[in-house]
Amino acid sequence: MLNKQKLIANLVVTAGLSMSPAFAETQSLRLATAAPPNTIWQQQLDQFAADVAEETAGNVKIEVFYNSQLGAEQAVLPQVMRGRIDMGAFSVASLADQLPEAYLVSMLFFYDDVASRSCILDTVREDYRSMLAPTGVRVLDWTEVGTGQLAGAEPFLTPDTVSGRRIGAAANPISNAYWEKLGGFPTMTPASEAASNLSTGLIDVYPTIPVFYVFGGIAQVAPVLTRLDYVMSPAAMVINQGVWDSLSDEDRAGINRALARHPSTERSAAFFAFEEAVLGMAQEKGVKIEVPTDEQRAQWSVGIEDYYDQVLANVSDEGHAFWEKMKAARQACTQ
Repeated sequence: MLNKQKLIANLVVTAGLSMSPAFAETQSLRLATAAPPNTIWQQQLDQFAADVAEETAGNVKIEVFYNSQLGAEQAVLPQVMRGRIDMGAFSVASLADQLPEAYLVSMLFFYDDVASRSCILDTVREDYRSMLAPTGVRVLDWTEVGTGQLAGAEPFLTPDTVSGRRIGAAANPISNAYWEKLGGFPTMTPASEAASNLSTGLIDVYPTIPVFYVFGGIAQVAPVLTRLDYVMSPAAMVINQGVWDSLSDEDRAGINRALARHPSTERSAAFFAFEEAVLGMAQEKGVKIEVPTDEQRAQWSVGIEDYYDQVLANVSDEGHAFWEKMKAARQACTQ
């Protein structure tokens, strides 16, 4: 009888151990990103993956696939929506391909500076998450793309300088509409072909971010960078909602704790400090950086409300409600 009781007790202990978190099977999540390795993007995503591993006691392992290893953003995002890929970090432009209102956090000339932008994005994060929920993804947090500048063989200090010019454009028609409004001719230019298109004269102007301008070889063929800061576009780290729901409560909490270790405001500050360093490197290599005067820069925003209305004409009622929250957040964050 005693031996039987001892055997049962041992089985109970063994079962308890097998069900404890320390013995739980590790769940590996694949995170797709277009970010190249050996950049601040890798530094921050690697840190996030390490924080998740620690905060979940090793139960969740995030494997990051850099440099579009799993495919281009436009192809990968639908796979995340369907759960074929677990998660990813995507530009707002790619998110807008699936839901036009996703672009509203990236409106041109909307943010005054990095500090107010961080405040605005923090204020509307939950609303943005709710707005994107129907696509099947959950927004985890903001990440960065960079500030928008104009590269070419000459400066572009006022809007009339791009009128009649061929402007290297992305597939997103929302941003292209602005250049058309100024009289430019958006020309489809994949990022991988920007340098060659500039060097052969297929395009005259290339809207770009400093990190890609320097490390993508564009500075070598377009030695003048106009620092217009026409956009300060965030990106978003998202996870398939079904994958998120399949995680235990504790593992979901662990991921949130990992994000809280280095909040988006901290990561943004580090990113933009890096961007400034990159611009300094460019100048040292002979790049001429032109900065419009306040008066010149103001010319780029003339009629911007008409452009906003054009964008808003293609979004849902929920998108319009979100835009009102964006404007209210801007007012509160810039007082």
